[in-house]
Amino acid sequence: MRKKEMSFLLAVFLLIIFAGIGTFCYSSLRKHAAGELGLVYRSTFVTREQMETWWQNAGEDERKYIKDMTLWKAPEEVNAVNTSLGQSAKVQLIKAAGNMNLIMPGKLCGGSLVSDGDNTGCVVSKTLAQKLNVDETGGSIQVSGKQYQVRGILDSSEAVCIIQGESGTLYSRVQVQYRNMPASSAEQMLSGLLPGTADVRAEGDLFRGLGGLFLMAPLWVLFARSAAGLRRVYRNAKWKNWIKELCSICFPVLVIGGIGLLVLLSFHFSDDYIPGAWSDFSFFSKLAAEKAGDMKGLITQALDYRDRDMLLGTAGCMLAGSVSSVIILKFLRPPFGFYNNKSNHHP
Repeated sequence: MRKKEMSFLLAVFLLIIFAGIGTFCYSSLRKHAAGELGLVYRSTFVTREQMETWWQNAGEDERKYIKDMTLWKAPEEVNAVNTSLGQSAKVQLIKAAGNMNLIMPGKLCGGSLVSDGDNTGCVVSKTLAQKLNVDETGGSIQVSGKQYQVRGILDSSEAVCIIQGESGTLYSRVQVQYRNMPASSAEQMLSGLLPGTADVRAEGDLFRGLGGLFLMAPLWVLFARSAAGLRRVYRNAKWKNWIKELCSICFPVLVIGGIGLLVLLSFHFSDDYIPGAWSDFSFFSKLAAEKAGDMKGLITQALDYRDRDMLLGTAGCMLAGSVSSVIILKFLRPPFGFYNNKSNHHP
């Protein structure tokens, strides 16, 4: 096998690997980030009772579009003890009100989550279960001097324990799951519950959109290279004039159609990212500054378990899309066909 053929096959292999990585990361973003909004407050708080009152008074529209909501506190380090074995470990304790799956989505690998109102159950990470020798759900551990039954196990490498908070607990974080609406509309619907403007926002749709945009970058590169190659073929081919004229008409139509299809596949942003008027060019600069501020605040002030997974998924899509684009542009040159046929190039 020639050197060029080996290089081509290696490039194809690497392209498949990075395409798989990007697809996996984007699938995770679609499943666990899309349609979710995280809000963090520094000086104001929300209680379980306020959330329950909001659900009781929620109208048909609120219940239609707001699918779920969870309140929770930032993790605090406490001692956890397996009293039957006398083993103890440091643990990051999270107090929640509502669906725990919104805090660490998709991490449950055994048992069940603690339901709302269950003040005697907890879920722990695999790491904590191993440290305390709690191998199966149904065991008992003591956290901050109170005994809890282990209801479920989380697939996490950190020592984490999540419990339902007591009545009157003040929560600084709100995680909302919504459907068929932009994040700003969901936030507006919750205005009667939320204690003002959040200090930090984590908008899952933004990261899903960025991940999808980078994931589609290789297709844009491949489309551009293919279009240039096809144009070169029909212009230099020894065909009849009427066939060339037909190609010259069809080619722009195919290019415009391909661009339109790629735009539909690449851009998955909500209405919050569409200006009221296309002549409002300042909209995009203000939007970019606002979202950059949100990302900076998220990374420097409020990075938690779900946000780390969301950022890693986005970074995975960016890396996979960028590397795949470079491979297609620089290295994916077939050792056969019209790309290497000198007769297809202009003299």
